[in-house]
Amino acid sequence: MRHDRRRLPSRNEGCETHLTRRNRTMIDDRQGTPMTAAARSHRHRTLLAFAATSVALATLGACTGSDPGPAVTTPPSTSAVTSSATPTTTTSTAPSPTASVDPVIAKIPAAALARTAPGAQAFARHFIESLNDGATKPDATVLAGLFAPTCETCRAMSESLESLEAKGQRHTGPSIRVLRTSPLAFSTSSARVLVDVEQTSVNVVNQAGDKVRTTANGPGTFVMSLSFDNGHWTATKLQTAS
Repeated sequence: MRHDRRRLPSRNEGCETHLTRRNRTMIDDRQGTPMTAAARSHRHRTLLAFAATSVALATLGACTGSDPGPAVTTPPSTSAVTSSATPTTTTSTAPSPTASVDPVIAKIPAAALARTAPGAQAFARHFIESLNDGATKPDATVLAGLFAPTCETCRAMSESLESLEAKGQRHTGPSIRVLRTSPLAFSTSSARVLVDVEQTSVNVVNQAGDKVRTTANGPGTFVMSLSFDNGHWTATKLQTAS
């Protein structure tokens, strides 16, 4: 089946995004605004991305004890001696406080939560690895909370996962591997990360296991812009590097 390397992710095609890179000028994915990046050169690249993740649930528990029993007095004996039983006391345990976990933070690895340049790089890697996971299940909820409404490419990826799930289709294996991440800019409130990937050709199958199509393969690179809000990084823009 012929590979299509020129289509962006769509609800109908399974989230196929193509990236090219010949120098270090980044092109805004919506407006074509040139942006200058770092100095090393790259080969021609293409990108196919998907996403997945899980949401952790908070738990709570409580334990209570019983009230002490009443004192028991025996009738006096003929020697006029009165005895009484010693009351039994049970220590009560106070209920545990409710544990509250942000579902977005719960699905991000600890390393990717760090408000540092390495933390931003770890988040970018987690985002792409989550794409793989979501396409193989499929799971349309895995990117929830990981990107802002301003990230049009991220939204298209999420919609493609919705399309896979609605059609009962999935990838038979990971279709993209992160080769390396490099910091382009960093502050405690925002960051930009260059992500180099290798795309692998895998089959897309339906619920019966029949092949529907095959993903493209080849190297790729892109720039992920991030902001740090509510205790974690969020993707605000995903741009091809050309």
